Amino acid sequence: MKKILSFMVLYSLLSGFSFAAANATIETDEKQLMLQVNEMNCQLCAYLVNKELRNLEGVVSTKANIKTQLVNVIVKKDFDHQRLIQAMDGLHYTAAVVSAD
Repeated sequence: MKKILSFMVLYSLLSGFSFAAANATIETDEKQLMLQVNEMNCQLCAYLVNKELRNLEGVVSTKANIKTQLVNVIVKKDFDHQRLIQAMDGLHYTAAVVSAD
């Protein structure tokens, strides 16, 4: 019985610590942008857009969606979003930042 009680106390303590860690606010040096690319209408387009954007210094990740023609882009905080638009110009696509945080 004593072992079970000790285990339960230990478990509740550890659970409390993980809960507190999950609720802690973490400052990151990244921001999220949503890019509208109207010419992106097939899987090859999405592949090319992702590849082109991921090659830019400061881009952390991208996820293109051909149904919505939106690209979710995670970049470093000091990243100039005009570089994303210029990269799309290189593919002969037009792009616009529709949201940023």
